[in-house]
Amino acid sequence: MKSLKDSEYTAFISYAHADDTASLDWVSHFCRELHRVLPAVARIPRLPPLHQSGLNGPVAGVLSDELKANVAASFAMLIVIGDNYVHSPWCMRELAYFRELFGERGFRERLFMVAMSEPAALALAAKPEWRALLPNEGAGDQLWLGFFKDEDRRYPIDVYAAEGIVSPKFAKPFRRLLDEFAARLKADAAQAGLVAAAQAPVPVSAVPSAAATRPVLIGWAAAGSAASAAQVAASLAERGLAVRTIGAEVLATDFADFAQAAALVLLVDTQPLMAAAAVPGGHLQLQREAWLRKGGGEGTLWLLDARPADGEASAAADWAASLSLPLLPLPALCDRLAPPPARAAVVLGPAVAAASPVRIYIESNRHERNLWRALGEQVQGKWAQVCAELAPGRMPPLVLRPRGLPVDELDAYPLLDDADGVMLLWGKKTSEALVAQINKVESKLPGGADIAPGIVAYLMPPQHSTEPMPAWGWQVLRFDARDEARIDVLDAERDELRRFLVDVYHRHRARTGAAS
Repeated sequence: MKSLKDSEYTAFISYAHADDTASLDWVSHFCRELHRVLPAVARIPRLPPLHQSGLNGPVAGVLSDELKANVAASFAMLIVIGDNYVHSPWCMRELAYFRELFGERGFRERLFMVAMSEPAALALAAKPEWRALLPNEGAGDQLWLGFFKDEDRRYPIDVYAAEGIVSPKFAKPFRRLLDEFAARLKADAAQAGLVAAAQAPVPVSAVPSAAATRPVLIGWAAAGSAASAAQVAASLAERGLAVRTIGAEVLATDFADFAQAAALVLLVDTQPLMAAAAVPGGHLQLQREAWLRKGGGEGTLWLLDARPADGEASAAADWAASLSLPLLPLPALCDRLAPPPARAAVVLGPAVAAASPVRIYIESNRHERNLWRALGEQVQGKWAQVCAELAPGRMPPLVLRPRGLPVDELDAYPLLDDADGVMLLWGKKTSEALVAQINKVESKLPGGADIAPGIVAYLMPPQHSTEPMPAWGWQVLRFDARDEARIDVLDAERDELRRFLVDVYHRHRARTGAAS
């Protein structure tokens, strides 16, 4: 198949021009947003443009040489399915030519399908011409995404909520498409050496293992297993592997990071399985299926026995027993993923805290969508000062989760029990809306004394009062937001921001079981 570096177009977008007209330019708006956002998500220099077949090609007859050349010059194909697409012989010819040119693998890996209408998508799937193109019925890797309205699935979701403002309902499937497309672009670009950012992390040791060239992911586990997750991360890092721990937010995404990892470790413990996953194995099965879907094999999926007592019964252990995979203790897992060096040592205590990142979730909403970055920069600087005082020489890495709290989607999120701190924004929302948001967020956090500390960033402007009211028990800190690129906490609140980060530090150590 054609590499991105040899492609004239990032994607050939196939659609029926009549669908664009009938939907008041929905396809054109969709393509405009894809062209605008994809380069920023993929972070690949000089990403080739998109080619819209409805704008540049004929509408009848046989495929022209020019159109064939444009398909052949594209890295991928994206089809937009509406009522007219289903009945267009021309669109089916474009798709058949893509299949002929790219082969079975290209049809599986380079084809993206956007459905404007659920009835249209079902009608297309039932067509003999469509079924003849599928390499294996039901086994393809093509990404299907529904962009139709829940209330009337015949029509597409509005791209814009207002002039220049992308609709939140459109943004959800659009983000999934962006992440998946970007992951495939990055994988090809990394192989071709186009971008350093797409390259896998450089190993810190020359361990002869496939896992040494790409990160090993420690799958999400319940809060009670945070110490075990930190210990396995520290032990594998000690063997010279690049290791990353997965936060709860991954369960509400398309698991795009899985495609870039070498191995996935799931913790089998005595904690309850996440019922919200709606599958027998809960959060474990959800992650296993995503791993296999993203191209990971069973040989790169590992089960860690994290039960406090050997052989102790649990729902997770019952699930593990149903698989043909070994349930390994930590030393055996380390030996499988990375044979021990001449001097092998498992470092506990401070190294555990260093291997498990500190997570502060910062709200990012449609009104203040860019402010988290400036807030994060200030938090990062203050965090370094706090750690220099409390933990000289061993600062735990700080991970900011700006999209960890999309409030309109929070009901679908699992518990945020890996949060060490939370920052909410009080900009354009009313005090009543803020209280409702706080209640919703607190319902996702562990209760009692174990609850993560939280603060509210009171943004001036758009707020005008210099004396904000208390926010339901959360500390309200005032921030000068006149320059969105340089948001700064007021001098009178700097000690309160430091106190919040000190609480975050102690919450993290308690959550991961790090020594005092």
